[in-house]
Amino acid sequence: MREDQGDGAGRRGGVPPLMGDGESETLLARVHTPAQANTEARESRAASTPAPSAGPEHRPLARRVVERIIDGRSHPFLRVIAYYILIVALMSLAVYYVPTVRRAFLSPVALPMNPDGALTAGPVGDFGSKLTLEEALQRAISTLLVIVGALTLVVPVAWVYMLTKRFRFDPALVASVIILPIVVAGIALVVKNSIALAFALAGIVGAVRFRNTLKDPRDAVYIFLVIVIGLSAGVQALDVAVVISFAFNIVVLIVWKFNVGSIYSGRYARTGILSVGAQRLLMAQEPAAQREVRRRMLDQATDIKTDGILLVHSHQPDLARLTVQEALADTAKAWQLVDVVRREDGLRTLEYLVRLKRTSTAPELVGALDERWSEQVAAAEYVPFRARSRKRKKP
Repeated sequence: MREDQGDGAGRRGGVPPLMGDGESETLLARVHTPAQANTEARESRAASTPAPSAGPEHRPLARRVVERIIDGRSHPFLRVIAYYILIVALMSLAVYYVPTVRRAFLSPVALPMNPDGALTAGPVGDFGSKLTLEEALQRAISTLLVIVGALTLVVPVAWVYMLTKRFRFDPALVASVIILPIVVAGIALVVKNSIALAFALAGIVGAVRFRNTLKDPRDAVYIFLVIVIGLSAGVQALDVAVVISFAFNIVVLIVWKFNVGSIYSGRYARTGILSVGAQRLLMAQEPAAQREVRRRMLDQATDIKTDGILLVHSHQPDLARLTVQEALADTAKAWQLVDVVRREDGLRTLEYLVRLKRTSTAPELVGALDERWSEQVAAAEYVPFRARSRKRKKP
């Protein structure tokens, strides 16, 4: 009785009931009327009917292209190229049909010449007193167009920076890449055609000292780039800025895509094994071969705490051991020559178990072996044996 009274009180008090109308409080199942049963049967048949395929081959070509452009991480080159095509098309139309945009984006970069052949230093006095309201408004519009043009060209630069850095980019640098061209373009507009103002600005900047250490030296390249874009926009040579911005982004994407200059590119990216020498001489480049080498060396790894396996291929193993020992002495804490295997092609393979120093890495070992390369060493490869655990530095 108390529960029924409490439920009625709850309804009168505005509190929604736990069970809706048509639901059973005992069986927690909806009471179906014949009409409801027929409706739900039709809905279940409609839901069971397979929907038309929406695979990529059934979507329009234009939609697929747009999706690829929007998905910049999967198709970064397509996104960058499409962006610049759009920007160049819009700027070309604006320059052709709007004289104000033409004057703001494309103006002579060189200083004017006097009749005697000397450069004009430009006015130094009060500019505002010599300008009419219409001229001042025209100059303000040109300045705004210059800033918009500079921002348009640094947006893809910021995006490429965040893409190539993934989760390691500096948010402060991203903001600087976007904001700095506005300041640089403004400075270029102020000191344009005025040598006196340029020297005054140099003195002011020299008096202010900025001390900021970038985490990655490559980040400084982005700062120099946006300065160049800002200067090009400020001197009203936006066509130069477009070419520089586009070329920079394409080159950065190529370097990032193909991992140019990294020790983990090329052969390592395909096999996961650090190696030097001719690829035809290497043994552990396939996953099956790597498992076989690890399995065979597993029984011998009980004597020392092993980080990896070093395989050195040579025609003269006795002389090659001297080269290997010098490289191991610099980078390894302990090592053991397990076996010298004779191969069918006449080469001998020296199999080492290696325990690296706490401050050394596998690339340093392979690099040290490469530096001491001798005629007796034909090829070498390092197969990781276990994951290394490094001690964290105390703060």
